[in-house]
Amino acid sequence: SFETAPTGTSTTWRNPDSGHYGTVTPTRTYREGGLDCRDYQTTVTIDGRNETATGRACRQPDGTWRIANS
Repeated sequence: SFETAPTGTSTTWRNPDSGHYGTVTPTRTYREGGLDCRDYQTTVTIDGRNETATGRACRQPDGTWRIANS
């Protein structure tokens, strides 16, 4: 999963309801403001078209990951 994948390792996912699927790859792991954070790149395939995006997620004190605004 995204939470435990080594930096640079892609994890695949699929939404059985929509048929959408893709990968997420952590590109950097670091601490910021006392939280564990990861930059990532994601590729989503929707109706045969690939869309790529980047983002950042940080682990919250309750253990959940939240996408952080840049």
